[in-house]
Amino acid sequence: MMLYAFYALAICAIGAYAFFQARFLKNPLTKTSIVLCIAHPDDEVMFFGPTLAELTRPEHGNTVRVLCMSSGNHDGLGEVRKKELVNSCKAFGIRESHVTILEREELKDGPKELWDPSLVGDQMNLFAKKHNIETIITFDDKGVSGHTNHIALYVGLTYFIQTFKERTPVKTCYVLKTVPLLRKYASLLDLPITMVFTEALMPLLSDYMGAGGAANLLGSQASDGARNPLAARNQNLRPLELLYVSSPQAVLQAKGAMEKHESQMVWFRKIYVVVSRYMSINELRRVM
Repeated sequence: MMLYAFYALAICAIGAYAFFQARFLKNPLTKTSIVLCIAHPDDEVMFFGPTLAELTRPEHGNTVRVLCMSSGNHDGLGEVRKKELVNSCKAFGIRESHVTILEREELKDGPKELWDPSLVGDQMNLFAKKHNIETIITFDDKGVSGHTNHIALYVGLTYFIQTFKERTPVKTCYVLKTVPLLRKYASLLDLPITMVFTEALMPLLSDYMGAGGAANLLGSQASDGARNPLAARNQNLRPLELLYVSSPQAVLQAKGAMEKHESQMVWFRKIYVVVSRYMSINELRRVM
């Protein structure tokens, strides 16, 4: 009985979200250049599928690129995985020329490989300058799965912001929020909980009550908006949080993209595709 009630709640939440999205939550990332920074091939769909499905919609007019810091060669399948990443991105409408895969000795794939934050941040900076990137999206400080390489991207982003903020075309940085384990594997059943806690549904309330603003990164100072109301107003053009919930069509799109990673489709990843919240729900938090 409780399960049926929760399913009913999830359906109501989806309906409520659709209403809010149609009325208030127009995607603010439009007509801009975006890079998704990932650690390994398959991160783009296992964790960021809803984000890519939304941002690559033609009507938004975005140029979306993917920067992958390694070829995922931990098991010796790097060459195979690079091709799989390109094919996966094509499923989201991202051209092969917009997919960049780094192969540096210092950025080896592996949970025990500690990536230098300054190297990661430098690569973000070089990429942003080369392609005139305005928005960076990557993992948060927990890396969703806790993988060392995922977390290294967040730490590298921290270095990037602290070092290059005043001399980069990048205007906004978002990180993918990590949720507790039970929520991670609740699929769309997590949507009611997400709607209760996300700030993406109350941007106006956040502005009026002073709850807006970017999350502080390690060692960062208070934003200019705290001292300058005009700066604060400009910052709020990009909301504190974004919430992307995939339509059934977008879920199938992400599932099709995941199937391009044939070398990774072992039994537990097939289960992941069905039960993971990140295949249908993404919350992004602004950190710059």
